[in-house]
Amino acid sequence: MAVNFRRIAKWSSAISVLLLIAFMALLPGAYERMEPMLDPEQQNVARLESGGITSVDFVDGHVYVALRQSEGGDPGADLRLIDEQGEEFSGNAPGRLHGERLVNGTSYSPVRVFCFPSGCESGTYTLYNEGDSVLWLVDDSASDSEFLTEPLILAAFATCCLGILSGIIALIFAILMLGKKSNKDGKQVSGLVIDGKVMTTDELYRVYQEQNNDASGVPEPFVTNPSNKQTTHSVHDVGDSKIREDDSDDDWKGWDEG
Repeated sequence: MAVNFRRIAKWSSAISVLLLIAFMALLPGAYERMEPMLDPEQQNVARLESGGITSVDFVDGHVYVALRQSEGGDPGADLRLIDEQGEEFSGNAPGRLHGERLVNGTSYSPVRVFCFPSGCESGTYTLYNEGDSVLWLVDDSASDSEFLTEPLILAAFATCCLGILSGIIALIFAILMLGKKSNKDGKQVSGLVIDGKVMTTDELYRVYQEQNNDASGVPEPFVTNPSNKQTTHSVHDVGDSKIREDDSDDDWKGWDEG
């Protein structure tokens, strides 16, 4: 059974459009649910004013991110994290997974990431804010868990991903369809040209006769043995219903020569 590339491409593109429309419809509501989860003022394990000190309990396997407000520049970390043994834990610089957050018109920049990828043990740590601005410490792992339990957010992400996937499938089958059509056009009969060869009328008739054996009794319309002999047409006299046929070559030549 041949695969109908055209039909699959059409259905995939239609499904992709419907899913992306659904994603656009769900996006405003999903963003409203996501915004409180991304707001450091509402979701944090510590909030320190300039020069502040506090104790925080780290959970093994969780990712903690230190944030500061971004005012057009790159704010420095200006913090210290001390474990129970009095050793400083430096953490890691923010990566691509920890981008700038825009919440209610305020931009928050990550300045330090703890427990990923270097890892750290669970326990109580002391956090020092040595900068001149407010410092927030948020638990990204807890926020991710909230995302996975919110149906509206999951529906928005699912429709977006499936819509993009359906669009890619439609594009692939459209390319396959064009390739198949191009190959078919290369072998297409155009006028009297078949596979790049010009067929004469006599050759076309021979091919037709070979393919239709039941038409063998039909007289051939082509002269296969050309000669100087010609057969005169019958002359019918309608008035007295007489038919005169000139079949003699001598009569024909005599009439022609005068």
